Amino acid sequence: MRKVKLWTNQYVIIILLSSVMFASFYMITAGFPIFVSTKSNNPAIAGIMTTTLMLASLITRFFASVIIQKVNMKLLLIISLVYFLGTIGLTLVNQSIGFLIFIRALQGIGFSMLTILVFTISSNIVPRSRLGEGIVFFAMSTSVGTTMGPLIAISYLANFSFNSMIVLTLGLMAFSLVCSFFTKNNTIKKEEEKPQETKKEPFYKYMFDKRVLLPCILVALNYMAIAGTVNFIGAFGKEINVGGKISQFFIAQAIAMVLVRLVSGKIFDKWGHRILIIPAGIAGAAGLVLLGFSTGMGMVWVSGILFGIAYGIVHPTIQAWALTLVPPEKKATANSMLLIFIDFGLALGSVGLGFLAKNVGYGMTFSYSAAFMVVILFLYLIGSRKKSPSEANKKKRPERIKLALDKP
Repeated sequence: MRKVKLWTNQYVIIILLSSVMFASFYMITAGFPIFVSTKSNNPAIAGIMTTTLMLASLITRFFASVIIQKVNMKLLLIISLVYFLGTIGLTLVNQSIGFLIFIRALQGIGFSMLTILVFTISSNIVPRSRLGEGIVFFAMSTSVGTTMGPLIAISYLANFSFNSMIVLTLGLMAFSLVCSFFTKNNTIKKEEEKPQETKKEPFYKYMFDKRVLLPCILVALNYMAIAGTVNFIGAFGKEINVGGKISQFFIAQAIAMVLVRLVSGKIFDKWGHRILIIPAGIAGAAGLVLLGFSTGMGMVWVSGILFGIAYGIVHPTIQAWALTLVPPEKKATANSMLLIFIDFGLALGSVGLGFLAKNVGYGMTFSYSAAFMVVILFLYLIGSRKKSPSEANKKKRPERIKLALDKP
């Protein structure tokens, strides 16, 4: 039987749009703390900015799914991109700390809407018979954008001004806006399959399922650790006198992340999640401790590789595990809960580690944040006892497919 085409024009467009959009967003996310450090010596301010953004994003997620169901997705995507472009432009108008915190809240609303839109549109474009392949490639593109954004920002700000980086970001987001005009609404591939029965349940009944609470907590803890590297790696480069070279941490992380994701899905299908989570948690903890004690780029590279292994495995594997714990009609609930807990983890981690950095320095903050990975292992080993690792093998292959919808 001939395979349905995956790499259609629409699929390529949404991948380009998403990867550039994610890179642009994380350029700003990494760039703001560096810029704020030139205006204030208080690391907590940078954390508060990211926390404000994530809280705004978190609140928006409760309503975005309802809005998407009622509005043409292409139109909403264009409006959201224009809105986000406007929030970036406002950064050039006023650069007081209070105003920048307000801007981050506005950006949190816009980016929350954008992420849900691109995930939904990409899922609609991918043929059901190639859902796994399509979602994994899409997720890989967003992960690369997420990793490259901070790298570009840190390298760029080592040589150029913050305002010129904002202009560059405007240009990149404008590219995503142009791509949005070429997307189509409701581009679901029609294949010979039984139509799925839609249950018209009240929205609030699909907001929570206790079966995926443990995976959600684990993902939140993972993103608390990630918040430290995203927000404070640039300032740490100054602390150990390597400057913009510290951005190479993200190169090492990206290489490790891509390599492990090429095989982690197959390992999950064959042997389950335990064989992945345990070594990944250990690698993440070791990487953060090593990063905290790094004095040169060699140690930074090794720490980036170790943390990249955890970055590439922990979230997607836990998400895949979560989806095996709920019936098919509750998968949307599981994904929604995971995204909400990711926002919560980034928000809490950013402000908490910011206050910690103020008292112990950036290096020790990274080392202390390894405790998040240790807690993940502890809770996982206790909470997953009742679930056999072989359970994942009893599910159909598409169960692991949605493993890679990375957050931003």
